[in-house]
Amino acid sequence: PRERISTVLDVGCGLSLKSQFIEADIRVGVDTHRPYLERIDAKVPYVCISADALQLERLFLPRSFDLVLLLAIVEHLDKPDALELMRQAEIIARRAVVIETPKGFLPQNIDILGLGGDHFQTHRCGFETAELEARGYDVVVRPYTLSQVKRHTTEKSPDSIEMIDAIKRF
Repeated sequence: PRERISTVLDVGCGLSLKSQFIEADIRVGVDTHRPYLERIDAKVPYVCISADALQLERLFLPRSFDLVLLLAIVEHLDKPDALELMRQAEIIARRAVVIETPKGFLPQNIDILGLGGDHFQTHRCGFETAELEARGYDVVVRPYTLSQVKRHTTEKSPDSIEMIDAIKRF
């Protein structure tokens, strides 16, 4: 039988706290934009920390979470910072790191949630399958339909894109 996930760190959890859909004993959400944390509506116990995602090593000990989620966050950082975030997540994760990000670069500079986080919602880089595979991730690419909201002040968003789902197991 598979060992159950006991602890989850949801980095850049925003409003959604996607870790709420994973059966776990302890869920910790980290986000730098406090208004998102203040509006989480989850039906499960969780703890939130308002902090910069690039401070994971300072906040948590190595191997302190079974699962570290980087869902819809790496594209919001400059590429060197995104790679640094992955490195830190890989140190903190005991069993796996999961990444979800658009395939390639998707322009966005508007906080689609309307909570004043335009700076944090801006996309600054993109990833391709080969980059994540080279870091030891198993990758799946899937079609994804974007919600019909304005994402950029000058560029039009496509209706559908491809999303990368990647996992690195330890």
